Amino acid sequence: MRRLSGVVLGAVVLLSGCDALRNMGGGTPTVVATAAGQELTVERLAQLMVGAKGVPLAPEAADFIANVWVDHTLLAQSLAAGRDFLDSATAVEVMWPELVELRGTRWHDSLLAHRVPLTPAVVDSIYAADEMRLLQHILVRVEPNAEPPARAAGKRRADAALARVRAGGDFARLAGELSDDPGSKLDGGYLPPAPRGKWVTAFDSAGWALAPGAMTGLVETPFGYHIIRRPPVAEIRNRLVVHLREALGQQLDSTYLDSLGIQRKLKVAKNAPELVREALGDKGEAIRSTKALATYTGGQFTVAQLIRWVTALGPQWAADLPTRPDSGLTQFVKLLAQNQLLLAQADSAGIQVDGVEWASMTQRYHQLLDTLRLSLDLYGGDITDPAVSKEERGKVAALKVATFWDRVATGTGRPRPIPGPVSFVLRRDGEYHVDRRGVAAAVQRAQALKARVDSTGRPIGGAPAPGGQ
Repeated sequence: MRRLSGVVLGAVVLLSGCDALRNMGGGTPTVVATAAGQELTVERLAQLMVGAKGVPLAPEAADFIANVWVDHTLLAQSLAAGRDFLDSATAVEVMWPELVELRGTRWHDSLLAHRVPLTPAVVDSIYAADEMRLLQHILVRVEPNAEPPARAAGKRRADAALARVRAGGDFARLAGELSDDPGSKLDGGYLPPAPRGKWVTAFDSAGWALAPGAMTGLVETPFGYHIIRRPPVAEIRNRLVVHLREALGQQLDSTYLDSLGIQRKLKVAKNAPELVREALGDKGEAIRSTKALATYTGGQFTVAQLIRWVTALGPQWAADLPTRPDSGLTQFVKLLAQNQLLLAQADSAGIQVDGVEWASMTQRYHQLLDTLRLSLDLYGGDITDPAVSKEERGKVAALKVATFWDRVATGTGRPRPIPGPVSFVLRRDGEYHVDRRGVAAAVQRAQALKARVDSTGRPIGGAPAPGGQ
């Protein structure tokens, strides 16, 4: 095994072993986060914030860096402890969001196929009922405040486009070539199906005056000049099927989920909003919490399950949810609990992924692991060799994490978040803590360090030692 240099070994000790750095009582905290026996100090986090490129000296940024460090450390120490994450059970846990999406979609499609048969005759009758229209258009954009010369130039372009269409040009092809509407030009000028009154008045009136297959002349609106066409049903039948399936599917989902909740006597706890905010404020405790946010016949929806769903939905949800009113949080818990019940229904119906789909998921999972390990240099016998002591492997793992963050501190690297589902598994199975007081102290220290750099024009104390204070 390669030797650990004295300086770098000192960095590892700094992050893990010094009792003097532990937060004591109500005094000023010196440690921001702990993970798998390692420590991230206030001083280290402050230096990371000052040295990293584009990182604001704000609590949100400090919290972000501290949590990424936690995930890196948990991954590195888990690998050093002998866990390779390649077993199928872990793969299922990490790929859970994709599995849920696939199973839920399959079950949804199964319900839709049985309850909403969209035959050609049904689609044609909906087209004939004329409660909505699917229109095409070509737009020659002219700004509302355009000077007369610019408006005249736009009118000439619009006249030329209209002449080409009237000469027998393919409307969809010409829309792709001539239209200034970026949202529709790549799709043959098609707009989404809409009821009367959806569009600006001049456009709407002209579009709803068209017979099937007919086309307008130039129609002027605040956006410029339009040429509008109403495609006949034979041209857009498939588009209507897609739209109707989506619309009816959303209606079915809402009705089905509500009925499922009623059947299972779903009830959201009165203190659910309070529990949600507590959970999002301290995910370390929440990730294993069995406190019930909602109950239903035969089970309950827990705080830990909430964290799993929020992690799968992405960090923007975790940031947004605490700002929602109690009624919004209650509805959110209800929807997640209903989805939990829907997945149980899918399981009962035998809805599963097939072997080919699972092989593809497994391949993506292994690629994800390889990318993570390569980015942190978590390969080599000094981390995985059982002949090397577990303690020594842990030191090397801590060294490699520290080396990665040294690059961040010197502006030559960027924090690399670990994907949410991997983070969830690491945190559920590992030990960690992020101290909010430590985060605040690190921000204050970073602001002081930055002020000194700004006043002297030089880094504090020269180049920082790898991983050190």
